[in-house]
Amino acid sequence: MPGQLGQLVRLGLGLPGFLREPVTAAGAAEQLRRLLAAREARFLDVARRLIYGHPGSPYRALLRWAGCAYADLEAGVRRDGIETTLRRLRAAGVYVRLAEFKGRAAIARPGLALQVRAADFDNPQVGGRGVEGTTSGGRGAPTRIAYDWELMREHAATEFVLNHVHGVERSPLVLWLPTPPSIAGIHYLLLSTKARRPPVRWFSQVGTAIDPLLSRTRLGLEFVLAGCRLLGHRVPRPEPTGPQDAARVADFLAAAKAAHGACLLRTYASSAVRAARAAVERGHDLRGCVMLTGGEPLTGRRRAAIEKSGATACSRYSATETGLIAGACGEPRSADDMHLYMERLALVSAPLASRPGGPALDVFLFTTLCPHMGKILFNTDIGDFGVVEERACGCDFGKLGMTVHLREVRSYDKLSTEGMSLLAVELHEVIAALVEAAGGGPDDYQFWESEDEAGLPRLVIAVSPRVPGLDETSFRGAMLAGIGRVLKGGDLAARIWRDAGSLEVVRADPVLLREKHLPLVRDPRR
Repeated sequence: MPGQLGQLVRLGLGLPGFLREPVTAAGAAEQLRRLLAAREARFLDVARRLIYGHPGSPYRALLRWAGCAYADLEAGVRRDGIETTLRRLRAAGVYVRLAEFKGRAAIARPGLALQVRAADFDNPQVGGRGVEGTTSGGRGAPTRIAYDWELMREHAATEFVLNHVHGVERSPLVLWLPTPPSIAGIHYLLLSTKARRPPVRWFSQVGTAIDPLLSRTRLGLEFVLAGCRLLGHRVPRPEPTGPQDAARVADFLAAAKAAHGACLLRTYASSAVRAARAAVERGHDLRGCVMLTGGEPLTGRRRAAIEKSGATACSRYSATETGLIAGACGEPRSADDMHLYMERLALVSAPLASRPGGPALDVFLFTTLCPHMGKILFNTDIGDFGVVEERACGCDFGKLGMTVHLREVRSYDKLSTEGMSLLAVELHEVIAALVEAAGGGPDDYQFWESEDEAGLPRLVIAVSPRVPGLDETSFRGAMLAGIGRVLKGGDLAARIWRDAGSLEVVRADPVLLREKHLPLVRDPRR
């Protein structure tokens, strides 16, 4: 209880200062321009204070093992720039794999064996000075991430420019995002309130607490809502609206568009598809509405399904560990063409094995440039890969100098459905026990990532017909119960997946690729 009260006190002390100065178009652009101009200085400041100056940092041990003192790092950056220096260090073995970052594996290099925990990558100077969220966790406690108020100010500037790029900075905002412990909904509530455009409605895929024991998150939410109102901001209370209730969201979007000529919806890609499909079924024309989607890839099929309603679909890319990563380009060359937020992150891609014995992928390695992020990253793999391009464009992000574009972003070891992501290796711990109880073995099942004709995601568990004692319906129920019970933090995903009907169990032999049994593949039926 003292820790909980302390967090509420820190929230109360920081909230008025965060909301005091509104975000403006000129101010947001100037802030991003200034931060971009200071990229090298910010990177070196983070390295000096939060890595080399922090004895417990795993990155410090890696850099020392590679023979890279701070003076060497600084000289390399001054001479060659951030990204070239990071690539050289990656080639020398200075990087962190996803399993290492999650504390599931030791950092092992020739002559170096370093036992690590997920908490070892925390920013030692950030903790409780802002809003907290959690990752999905695993068999231990879910990883708690602190969003410093200074980081939130940077996020607010970036989001204002993103809204301006797509012409919706003054449009009524609707959220369809979950409440805490997910940080997504409260994050965008605060960013939009700072821009003096708080959401007019907040639909939530789950209620305000999915577990009566989550008193901390419930109190935190109530505290933020009350604080915003005391400061004069009209903010909505979240309304439980499951995936099956998409018509409710579609009706409100149509009404807001009719009243104002435009509307902005922030939600997950799959939820946007559901809202758009409901709008079509109910005869609504959503031309003038923009759906900014995240949580899952905005595939061509999903974008087409959204645009059937008349709405415009735009993609975002974020992760709890990093905050905002990229936002949709104003002059896109593909369905999910996004600008990397270069003022806060550096990115290089490099071939890494997705798992022992698995294929090598050109995964994203992120590095922190912002000293206010809850996690410190230095050539760190968070489980994603995709296409990286460097080119100029004429949208506001391009004019500011954000020249790195990302597209076709996918995860190699995270299963993302209805905006909820869990590590595949953690899901395997649940499924393997169920398959074994039914008389099967570790090679008798496989995850298939799929989507239906409308672009709605499906997570298919293919179980070999050789497994004798398995009933598909009972197996699906047991899997959802196991996710919520065994994976702490998985209860949110289990609730949403159950409501959306996103899980499918089929009797089929796992697919072999290059004579190898891979635990996660694309649906071979499509």
